[in-house]
Amino acid sequence: MEHKTFVAKMENLELMINFILVHARKQGFDEKMLGQIHLVAEEALVNVVNYGYPGKTGDIEIACGPAEDKQGILIEIVDSGIPFNPLEKPEPDINLPLEERGIGGLGIFMIKKIMDKVTYKRENDKNFLSLVKYVGSTK
Repeated sequence: MEHKTFVAKMENLELMINFILVHARKQGFDEKMLGQIHLVAEEALVNVVNYGYPGKTGDIEIACGPAEDKQGILIEIVDSGIPFNPLEKPEPDINLPLEERGIGGLGIFMIKKIMDKVTYKRENDKNFLSLVKYVGSTK
């Protein structure tokens, strides 16, 4: 796995996403799947930048490498921000009219729907979000 650390600021978002996409291309993803990985990366990283370090600045470490069990990518996003497990957030009711839906939650919902595996752990005062996508996945 290759690791790179970025300051958690919006002006670094493109650099962080490009780091992930370079590794996704190496694993053989087509343009459609690269677009999905881009969307997932953006959602996850923007959440850390906007909410992970309230009132202060911190870092985001990104690690990318091949998935362990099939052809694909493993992306790990690590931050020392406030504890936040996105998998505990209730899924939004996407059948409700827009005006009746609560604010937020759609990004996490999309991440879970697009990726093949999503896991979270809090360890040593750090958030670890692991994302796996397989080449050829129909999810």
